[in-house]
Amino acid sequence: MTLQHWPIERLIDYARNPRQNDHAVEQMASVITEFGFRIPVVARSTGELVDGHLRLKAARRLGLTTVPVVLADELTDAQIKAFRLLANRSASWAQWDEALLALELEDLKLADFDLSLTGFEEGEIARLLADEAVSSDGNQEPAADEPDAADDVPDAPVHPVSRTGDIWALGQHRLICGDASDAAVVGALMGEDRANLLVTSPPYANQRAYTTGGIADWDRLMQGVFAVAMTVMAAAAQMLVNLGLVHREGSVVRYWDDWLTWMPRQGWRFFGWYVWDQGVTVPGDWAGRLAPRHEFLFHFNREARKPNKTVPCKFAGEKLHLRSDGTADNGLRNQDGGFGKWTHFNQPTQAFRIPDSVVACTRQRGSIGEGIDHPAVFPVALPEFVIEAYTNPGEIVLDPFGGSGTTVLAAQRTGRIARAVEIAPEYVDVAIERFRQNFPGVKATLLASGQSFDEVAAERLSLQQEAA
Repeated sequence: MTLQHWPIERLIDYARNPRQNDHAVEQMASVITEFGFRIPVVARSTGELVDGHLRLKAARRLGLTTVPVVLADELTDAQIKAFRLLANRSASWAQWDEALLALELEDLKLADFDLSLTGFEEGEIARLLADEAVSSDGNQEPAADEPDAADDVPDAPVHPVSRTGDIWALGQHRLICGDASDAAVVGALMGEDRANLLVTSPPYANQRAYTTGGIADWDRLMQGVFAVAMTVMAAAAQMLVNLGLVHREGSVVRYWDDWLTWMPRQGWRFFGWYVWDQGVTVPGDWAGRLAPRHEFLFHFNREARKPNKTVPCKFAGEKLHLRSDGTADNGLRNQDGGFGKWTHFNQPTQAFRIPDSVVACTRQRGSIGEGIDHPAVFPVALPEFVIEAYTNPGEIVLDPFGGSGTTVLAAQRTGRIARAVEIAPEYVDVAIERFRQNFPGVKATLLASGQSFDEVAAERLSLQQEAA
C-alpha cells in the first residue's frame, strides 16, 4: 500500500455517497487545522473517492492544494461499494469505557486543550466529566441531589421488536413508532384526545439521523413536527421545549431564531424563556467560556394558564415571631396551625408557591446505555417539574420526540397521561424496557393485538428466523 499526494482537484466526489455531512465541514476543518491531514482519503486511480468525503470537503474549505491518498484499485466494484459503507459503519462496533474516556478528557482539560476537537459535543463532555468534577481545593464536589434510578437507560437493541406504525399501551399511556411530522401518525396516537401540555427535548446539537443539512433542516424538522402537534392541543394548552446552546467556530449559534419567529405566526406566542440549572458542572476553561451548567426552556401558548403551586414555602408552618398567646403577626402560621394576619405582599403565608423561572435539577450523569446515540436524553425530574406546574392529574401530556421515554416516566410518576412519538424503533424498545424496569406491575401491550411486549418479541423473532 503506497501513500501518494494528489492535487485536490484530481479527486471526484462519489455522486451517490449516502453520508450527509455538510453540517460537519467546519468542525472537520478545525480538526485538520489542529492536527494536520493525518488520515488519507481512499480513491480509485480514476479519481473517484471511496472514503474520506468529509475530510476532502474540509480540505477544500481550508484551501489545501494536495491531500494524502491511498489507492483501492485492487478492489472490485462490489467491494468498493461495501467498503464505503464499512468505513463509516465500523466505528459503531466498538463501545466506550466511559470511566477511561472521562480520564482522557480530564487530562486534556488540565492541559487546556480545546475539547471540541475530540469530536464530542459539549453536552456529552459535561456528562462524562461530571463525576470527575473536583472543587478548587481538590475535594470531590457533592452531588446536588441523589441519583434518580429512573434516569438509568437500558441498552438499545441490535434487532428492535418495535416497527413503524406500532402503538404501544403502557398502562394508560400510549407510545407510537413513527414520524411526529406525519399528521396520520399523530392522529392515530391521539384519536379524539387533546393534549393539555407539550413538553419535549428535540435534537439540536447531536442531530444525527434527525437532520443532516444544518439549521435549515432543523427548521424544517421543527416546523413540520410542531405544525402537526398544534392540531392536537387543547385551547389553553402550554408548550415547553428544552433546547441547549450550540457553538461553532467559537461563536454561539442562534439556531432557534427562525423557529421562534415561526411559532407566533402560527398563533402560539413566545410566552416565557426559562433556565434549566443542571447543578454540578465541570470546572475549568471551556475555550475561554465559563463552564456550562444550563440549558433553556422555551414556553409557548395561545392563552395563559396559571401554574400550579408546587414549590414548598420556606417558612410554612414555622413557629417564628409568635406572640405570647401563640398567634403570629407576620403572615406565618399560628402555633395552632391557622394563619396569622397578612404578609407584606398582602397574602397569607401558604404551604406552596408558584415555581420561579430557574428550574434546578441535576443533569443525568453516568452511563445512558451502550449504543444510545440519541440527543433527547434529559433527567425525569425536568419534565416532571413542568408537568406538575402546568397540568392537573389525569390530563394529557404530549412528547413528539419521545426518545428513551423520559416524559412517559414523568407522566406515570405524576398521575398524568402521556402520549409520545418516537421515530426510531430501537428507542421505542428502549422506552418500553425502561418503563417496565421502573413500573414492572404496569403491562406493556401492542394496541392492535393486545399482545404483551414479550409475546410480540417472541412472535417477530420466530418470523425472522423462518424467513432466514
